[in-house]
Amino acid sequence: MNDWFYRFGRVLLNQTVRLYYRRIEVIGRDRMPATGPAIIVANHPNSWADAFLLASQLTPRKLNFVAKDSITRAPVVGWILRGFGLVGVARAMDYRCQRDLARQRNQASIATCTPRLLAGGLIAIFGEGVSTDARRLQTIRKGAMRFGYAAELAAGFKLGLHWVPLGINYSAKQRFRSDVLIRVGQPFRLDDLLCPGETDPATHENAILQRGTQRLQRNLESLIIHIEREELAGLIDYLAELFGSPAGSLAARVERHQRIARAVQYFNVAEPQRLAEVERALRGYQRRLAAVELTDDVVRQRHATLTLRVSLLGMVKSGALMVLNLYGWANSFVPRWCALLFRPFGRRPSEAPGAGGQTPRLDVAKEALWGAVGGWLGAAVAFPLQTYLVFRWAAGARGMESGIALATLYGLSLIPSWRLYVRRRDILREHYANLRDAFRFLVNAAPATRLQHHRRQLLRRVRALLAE
Repeated sequence: MNDWFYRFGRVLLNQTVRLYYRRIEVIGRDRMPATGPAIIVANHPNSWADAFLLASQLTPRKLNFVAKDSITRAPVVGWILRGFGLVGVARAMDYRCQRDLARQRNQASIATCTPRLLAGGLIAIFGEGVSTDARRLQTIRKGAMRFGYAAELAAGFKLGLHWVPLGINYSAKQRFRSDVLIRVGQPFRLDDLLCPGETDPATHENAILQRGTQRLQRNLESLIIHIEREELAGLIDYLAELFGSPAGSLAARVERHQRIARAVQYFNVAEPQRLAEVERALRGYQRRLAAVELTDDVVRQRHATLTLRVSLLGMVKSGALMVLNLYGWANSFVPRWCALLFRPFGRRPSEAPGAGGQTPRLDVAKEALWGAVGGWLGAAVAFPLQTYLVFRWAAGARGMESGIALATLYGLSLIPSWRLYVRRRDILREHYANLRDAFRFLVNAAPATRLQHHRRQLLRRVRALLAE
């Protein structure tokens, strides 16, 4: 498809993810090559949403994604995605009884990507080869290295291609208006994979592919919250919440989460009795919270009176602004309801079993995708109609030229006013939550103060683990 169509699709994706996610931060964007060929290798925690984020937030350059070929061979959707640059690859899990066919199709995929890399293009591939709910990085496949090596071989190893590791972190991927942190790692080239004494990459293909894949594995693990043992995930998450505030920067929150994950996993092996003591202290704190019907968000209040006053003023201010934002609420009424109507179409259980192998999990990304499709279909119908009605009203009252000018301004304000309404609604809800927690602290001041003491003791024990 033409570049203008790709750019239009990118703008549409950007508006979609900005409406769906509350905060999106990209750390290390300056590490992305401004020119020249590169292969971006990312983790894959959230299905379609991962591709939408990379395509819209990472770089203004065109991204050619590599995905399972069952998508590209779909009748209509496949044709559209191929036009956007998607390249299909045959996964071994999909061709267990047809290995020769899989090998043939993968060679065709490499042949498709090589000219794009030789022309200085960008390839994006999810190195794990599958989207998963696991909190650990799955084994990185050699496909990303094979694509780059084939392009370097075609250019006589003078292409200068970069492999760029990239980590995607969600605060709560299953929740609407979640936060997303994208971290770009340090790129490396083929020369960085050669050992001393190795001068000809053509004679060390297998070794280079192995070293490159291992390097990608290590780099990606350092860019995400990597939890080897799934049974420790709940403890790690709760300790990370105890230490920090959701209001902090996403980068600081992820780094703190990583430190706690490394400490917990280390002591789980080296000194399990110390970790067991921390777990017992944590369970005792949780029992005390439940006994007085309070939450950690209430107990963590340091200056409840000040928080109460600030939140109350914030609610008054945000409430007044929300009255002004009724403009955005009214403009986006039809698209938002269409999104709600379409989201149930994506609520089909996936094939992967849930925890304990009992019930299948819901594919949240698919539900969000259907909601986005419904929202934009509603916008495609409602926004032109609303703009036309404004034009007819203004043209009848003030003339044709005024009608065109006013309708143009109105049409351009539709999506920004929609986003502004959603953002102000989030702020109002945050002020309300802080106000509620501060009020509950003041009402239950005596038990809340005692719980603060237990909380500080627990934090000191965890800090001692982190310090070691």
